[in-house]
Amino acid sequence: MTQSTVRPGRPVYLELNAQRVTCAFRFYQELFAWTLSPLHVPPWGNIAVMSNGDRDFGTQFMAMGAFATPRWIIWFTADLERAEAVINKRGGDVGQGIHQLGPSMMILNARGPLGHPFSLARLDPDPPEVDACGDPHTAEFWGSDTAALADFYADVLDLKVVSTTKGAMLTDGDAPRLFLRNAETDMRPRWLPYFRTSSVGGDCERARRAGGIVQVHQEVIPDLGDLVVLADPAGAYFGLINPDAR
Repeated sequence: MTQSTVRPGRPVYLELNAQRVTCAFRFYQELFAWTLSPLHVPPWGNIAVMSNGDRDFGTQFMAMGAFATPRWIIWFTADLERAEAVINKRGGDVGQGIHQLGPSMMILNARGPLGHPFSLARLDPDPPEVDACGDPHTAEFWGSDTAALADFYADVLDLKVVSTTKGAMLTDGDAPRLFLRNAETDMRPRWLPYFRTSSVGGDCERARRAGGIVQVHQEVIPDLGDLVVLADPAGAYFGLINPDAR
């Protein structure tokens, strides 16, 4: 697999992990018109691949056990070899290291110095540089000590840190990549993806009618965009974002 030329920090591959994953996918299907198709991946057998139009961007997985937490797992573009070295240097954990997942994806599943998990990927072929409505566009992390976290992820991904009143933003030039929000006391640390839309208010209302629950009301964060955070019917958190409103 060749070295990716995709700019770093893009959320290019996702996994929807929930006990009620079928119910959750029906929600996103109604909201974004996503489709689902089987893909055979040894040794796991067939997995369900999620697509937005002609772009395959993720899979769904039925979480098992009474304490399974509904969530989106996000893989970000990165120079994997460089990232692995930085994570080791800064006291993180690279797990089993860089390895292949399926026929067209190299990944690195890691943990930062504070124990938070995160995942990096290199795809072949590279994903489109321009995101359509319904595509994963940016991502957000809820947690404490966002200044230290921002510095760590900026070093891993080779991005720039920009401070905001609500947390820290990592950028690739003028393009926002990750937002780290100062979490309230009742917010569990988590990653959540933002899907691109041309109408945050309109799609938020459609999501509510389909069973979504607003978690952070619509707001405009300068240099990031117009956004809102919701939970799907299975309990996984996600956001809607219109970057053109930044």
